[in-house]
Amino acid sequence: MSTIAFATLGCRVNQYDTDSMRGLFAAAGFRTALFTETADVYVINTCSVTQMGEKKSRQLIRRAKKQNPHSVVVVTGCYAQLSPDVLAAMEGVDAVVGTNEKKKIVTIVQTLLQAPSGHALTAIHDIRHSPDEFEEIPLYPAAVTHTRADLKIQEGCNNFCTYCIIPYTRGKLKSRRPDAIVEEAKRLVEAGFKELVLTGIHLGAYGKELAEKPTLAHILRRLVEETDVLRLRLGSIDSLEVDDDLIRIINEAEQRICPHLHIPIQAGSDTILKAMNRQYTKQEYIGLLAHLQQHIPNITFSTDLILGFPGETEALFEETMETLRQLPYSHIHAFPFSPRQGTPAAMMAGQVSPVERKRRVEAVNALSAAQKQQVQQSFLGKTVHVLIEQVQAGLASGFCENYERVSIQEAPAIKVGDMVAVKVIGRRDKELLALKEENK
Repeated sequence: MSTIAFATLGCRVNQYDTDSMRGLFAAAGFRTALFTETADVYVINTCSVTQMGEKKSRQLIRRAKKQNPHSVVVVTGCYAQLSPDVLAAMEGVDAVVGTNEKKKIVTIVQTLLQAPSGHALTAIHDIRHSPDEFEEIPLYPAAVTHTRADLKIQEGCNNFCTYCIIPYTRGKLKSRRPDAIVEEAKRLVEAGFKELVLTGIHLGAYGKELAEKPTLAHILRRLVEETDVLRLRLGSIDSLEVDDDLIRIINEAEQRICPHLHIPIQAGSDTILKAMNRQYTKQEYIGLLAHLQQHIPNITFSTDLILGFPGETEALFEETMETLRQLPYSHIHAFPFSPRQGTPAAMMAGQVSPVERKRRVEAVNALSAAQKQQVQQSFLGKTVHVLIEQVQAGLASGFCENYERVSIQEAPAIKVGDMVAVKVIGRRDKELLALKEENK
């Protein structure tokens, strides 16, 4: 039996893709090993959102071949789709598989194990001419290696924000058929998963290209009505796609849909938002979060932000900081602008120095830490529900419905995978401290 190890960089979509590939190999008789172990095959699922993601991808390729010089090393993911020739030319790479060719990966690996080719095999096609349909690879529940299961419902993006390489690596919008989503959710729930995380490249655009035009709210309603899943969580969703139907189903679901939304802002200045080709203003964004607070009890928010975008002067950066101070974030994921060759932003005038980008990220991180402390203080004395991910030395920890990490004291009877009601009694660093309800 051949052994196979996986390494995954980047977003939840990549994590789901790795889980689906792990399942394909398990069905073909492969045994999964840790990436730090000696394996016959290594699969690196790469990221190309930033230069750092590409650098880490190359490091993992070298590490795999160093661990077993005779192994088969396969590179897939966004970097593979974007720069197949670069990766194919790397020493140690045996195959490069594109983002819409994952169904072929087992056959490619089996071929290489039987007869090494001496050069890198490639399975890449022009993403601009990819099939219009979602690549359906049913997820094997046993292949999921974490407590929460990702459920991919959508692929690709049609927005072409000026900084983003993803439309060039994932292609146009492709939505999964509703029945396929519900069926996979049922399999995951039957396998014991209590929380499913809906994910996609452009989650809120789900269904726009399908003839029947199902929406994200429609999918949530079907999952609530047709499955026994205890908790649903949404991945990143753009502000323009948060509508009254979505608000309605979140409230009607009676706590089965998590009251936490990750809504990227990317910039707090209309000048920069326009340069980014983001289709909203800062006031529209601020108004949306206020509206959501009014209509969804106990909702919390997190966001993504790019600092040092071309043309972001000190005054425009201060405008973004002032915008952020008005918003009740539990966390801000702040990233320095990373020029991506082939995107309009890489060629824009007014490029900000790396040193200044880093300074601005650090300033936002300090603000984010202060905001998180304020949000966490609001949980003191409240009951939250925690999906346990780790138990060690009598202490249990996991995430509550608002995506806050919670550490539960005096919890010897709790085990990984349990969903427990706890009372928040304090906070430490970035986590909440709690006691199980019957211990209060």
